[in-house]
Amino acid sequence: MKKILPFILILLLFGCDKNKIDLPQPHVYDAIFIGDSITANWNKESKGHPEFFSENNFLCLGFSGKTSGYLKTLFNKGVTEKHPGKAVILCGTNDIAQNDGVYVSNEEICDNIAWMASEAAGSGIKVVLCSVLPSTHFYWATSIHPEDIIIELNVLIKALAEEKGYAYVDYYSALVDSNKGLPSEYSSDGCHPNQAGYTVMENLILPILQN
Repeated sequence: MKKILPFILILLLFGCDKNKIDLPQPHVYDAIFIGDSITANWNKESKGHPEFFSENNFLCLGFSGKTSGYLKTLFNKGVTEKHPGKAVILCGTNDIAQNDGVYVSNEEICDNIAWMASEAAGSGIKVVLCSVLPSTHFYWATSIHPEDIIIELNVLIKALAEEKGYAYVDYYSALVDSNKGLPSEYSSDGCHPNQAGYTVMENLILPILQN
């Protein structure tokens, strides 16, 4: 009996190919969008346009109130390990608003974005960096005047994209008003886009994602 057991084990290990179970392959998205509430609201029926994601095989990973540092901690699990065709990164607003209770410089924000972009590119994922949307005030952080900080951050993000060969989407220029803010035409609170604002954003980024 002891001599038979190894033979049975060999059969179990190598002789059961016909009984293998074919596990379903993970879904591969054409693009994964990662960001804060501006990204999250885009996928909500009441505020944005969820069909933009479902109809184009895109995944929306938006985390309301979160900073670039937070997004960095979950980027590999949420994006690179899913191996999408493209990674769309839009963040920075909540860093400027000091949502974590500390001042974050534009250089640090850009460093976090650069790290995420590098992780994606290193996994063969095409990177799309997005400008931070214009705003003259944050209703949840009224002591901060973000308009010029946003302009300076967008200069850094664009320079990063040009240096590394990443695609860059300039939402800012398409949405900004004469006061460096997000007008009521595109937003009800001066920070988050409404459906008209998201339409402008879609028209800018979709050709890049389809290229």
